[in-house]
Amino acid sequence: MGGISCYGTMTLSNKYSEYALLGSAALWCLCNGVMHIIVPLYAISLGFSILQISSIVAVPVLATLVIRFVGGALSDRFGERSVLQGCYFLMALSTLILLESRGFVSLMVVLMVANVSRSSFWIPAQSLASQLPGAHLGKKLGQLSATNYAGTLLGQILGGFLAAYLGYRVAFLLLLGMAIGCTLLSLTLPQPEAKPRGRTVWQITKGVGRLLRYPQTWLIISGSGAAALPQALCASIYPLYLAYLEYGEEWIGVAVSLRSAGPIVIGLLLGVCITPARQNLCYASGMIVLGLSLMGSALFQQAALLGLCLILLGGGGGVMDLLYQVQASAMSHAGDRAMAMASTGMGWNLSPFFLPLIVGWLVELWGFETALVATGLCVIVVGVGTKLWFRICDLDEKTLTEFGGRETQSYPA
Repeated sequence: MGGISCYGTMTLSNKYSEYALLGSAALWCLCNGVMHIIVPLYAISLGFSILQISSIVAVPVLATLVIRFVGGALSDRFGERSVLQGCYFLMALSTLILLESRGFVSLMVVLMVANVSRSSFWIPAQSLASQLPGAHLGKKLGQLSATNYAGTLLGQILGGFLAAYLGYRVAFLLLLGMAIGCTLLSLTLPQPEAKPRGRTVWQITKGVGRLLRYPQTWLIISGSGAAALPQALCASIYPLYLAYLEYGEEWIGVAVSLRSAGPIVIGLLLGVCITPARQNLCYASGMIVLGLSLMGSALFQQAALLGLCLILLGGGGGVMDLLYQVQASAMSHAGDRAMAMASTGMGWNLSPFFLPLIVGWLVELWGFETALVATGLCVIVVGVGTKLWFRICDLDEKTLTEFGGRETQSYPA
């Protein structure tokens, strides 16, 4: 592994296969967004407590931590296209199970399958996008990020309205139809360059583990964990918080979906500004915006101000999301890109597990407002200490392109 090797390595039969990646990703994110909103609301309708709902959302995430590593290794062994096709099928399967779910265990199974799909989506999709020909790396990843968040935004809006106006049964059937359509569209995904031969999945997976020995990797993981914060809380705590503020189901979906507006703007307009040379500035600004937005959403409960806080919350997460992807791409070649993204993106598995449980516990103790303010203060402290964390972990533009290669150069060619 070393610096970024190229931008135009992909051989495509025609330009439309590139749009197939963005289109299928948008449709998958549409399903994912509906799932984020409709499962917690469905659990409320079944009479579950806040702690039960937080557990349903958080516990299935734990098992998918392993899936993330395996999915990254499978992508580097068999190709991103095949892994994405499997991920789309799993989303369809989870919606099929949801149709017959009535209790705590069955809903947990639904989110277990959905979370395996989520763990199998981000790494190969981002790796595949980073290998698309032409354009600046940040711009390519930004376009995928904007597409993903736009799909999530529409899905979260639809989730609340479908539940409120059509009922859960019809909503689940429509969700299943969208997931099947996504699976069919995956047949036209682009085919990246051939992966290096002679490597087993186990060898690649061990390479992911070796990267975790470096403090630089864990600092990047903290960034991906921060990137996951808006999604983790908007899929668990915020729907309950908005219900506590007496918003209707349809408006809960609209309000929570606003967090996707920020990353769309970041991806389309500011993706080219996120580079390894600016990683300190991006890390600090992203963390501080996240913390201030959490505090603001607790202090300003009027609809307009609360909506603005959720948009800014998503924007801060969008900066952190693109930052970790750019960092992972800078420390890898196309043949091991998925491995690098799997290790540095582990925060996307840790945050959705720990944050709903921790914040949910704080809500039970102190109430929503105090819990959100306390969480926001902790995130701000991390952002203010950016210069110290980067000095301790010895992470700068030079070490970013060098440290990953220490362990992975020994892979069979």
